[in-house]
Amino acid sequence: MKASAPKPKWSDVSVMSSTTKSYWAQWDSLLIQDGVLCRKWENGRGDRCHLQMVVPKAKVPDVLQLYHSGCSGGHLGVKRTLLKIRERFYWVHCRDDVEDWCRKCTSCAAVKVPQIRSRGALKLYNVGVPWERIAIDVAGPFPETESGNKYFMVVMDYFTKWPEVFAIPNQEASTVADKLVHEVFCRFGVPLEIHSDQGRNFESQIFQETCRVMGTQKSRTTSYHPQSDGMVERFNQTLERYLAKVVEKRQRDWDRHIQPFLLSYRSAVHESTSVTPAFANFGRELRLPADLITGIPPDAPRSITDYANDLRNKMNDLYDL
Repeated sequence: MKASAPKPKWSDVSVMSSTTKSYWAQWDSLLIQDGVLCRKWENGRGDRCHLQMVVPKAKVPDVLQLYHSGCSGGHLGVKRTLLKIRERFYWVHCRDDVEDWCRKCTSCAAVKVPQIRSRGALKLYNVGVPWERIAIDVAGPFPETESGNKYFMVVMDYFTKWPEVFAIPNQEASTVADKLVHEVFCRFGVPLEIHSDQGRNFESQIFQETCRVMGTQKSRTTSYHPQSDGMVERFNQTLERYLAKVVEKRQRDWDRHIQPFLLSYRSAVHESTSVTPAFANFGRELRLPADLITGIPPDAPRSITDYANDLRNKMNDLYDL
């Protein structure tokens, strides 16, 4: 046993499976914690090390079901599923198993991914703090839900990539402005700038007056480049593909699936930042329902002072990325 015995000799494992040999080669990275076999794992930048639970082969399908197909996964594809699992677990051939699981996922296979057209270089915006510059968009109309909603409104922070989505009955400027003030500004503070397309709701007097009262600058895409806000456009595509996988046949329950999707998206590593939106926003990862089911150990308790110091260091590291 790893907990009490020295590393076996090669002659003892040479006739065993390739999986056993792989764990033997990583002997010094393995340890027993609270009766669970774990592996010390260092991220690609070499600046953070944590423990991964080693998953027995028989339990691999359970982990894949929870972190891809379940509410903690959100059917987000191979890359994000793999990164989410590697933050928590390890087993030999993990990548191959994730790729195979996603390829065979019937919900994902039922939704054809649209072709992404190549575009010219877009203007880059430098943002230095969370919620300094946000993008806003309204998508729809969709089939009216039992709650009377036909559209969803997306607000996304350029720095953290944290999304907020609200199902709304219409896209009137008063509806959009009300959600923006009460659900975004009152929660995250007032941004310096709001970016949107040229929709009537964003160009109306009500919306313009809301921005003026709040002291927020307003920018918009041009008629020559209506897709210049690729961040929100890509997010909308991801959300719509997810909803197509999970809605009922009549499609009148799509608004009930938005918040579970947001939990999955916010806890998945974003390709442009290499961290999750949750970590960029809060300096910590979100605890997922699957983490409680699989027994992921909670962080060690700390004082408020220690937590604040650790958070400050984490955020400094994030700004250095």
